[in-house]
Amino acid sequence: MSYRARIDVDAVYHNVSDTSLSIGSLAEHLAPSLTTAQTITGTAGTAAVQISGTLPLSTLVVKNTGTSVLRLAGGVDVAAGRLAVLPVTATITVSAPSGSGSYTALWMG
Repeated sequence: MSYRARIDVDAVYHNVSDTSLSIGSLAEHLAPSLTTAQTITGTAGTAAVQISGTLPLSTLVVKNTGTSVLRLAGGVDVAAGRLAVLPVTATITVSAPSGSGSYTALWMG
């Protein structure tokens, strides 16, 4: 029996303490032609703030680098230490349902 998995994202966060990252055949992954790619870091409280960068935007990867839940676009909850990959073309909001949180975002377009 064999198993096959496919990673269908344009960004992968990898813990520095891990010794390896296995993704299989690179030939199966075609990256889009990007005109912009930037890293954005920030903090958010209970009042929503926008993640914004230089247009265009086709994919937004947001990693919760804090210790509390972050809420993206008013409805996508991201637990501490986790990330969300959003195929969006417009800026989104980020907030912390309670307290405050921090994030690192990868903006690609």
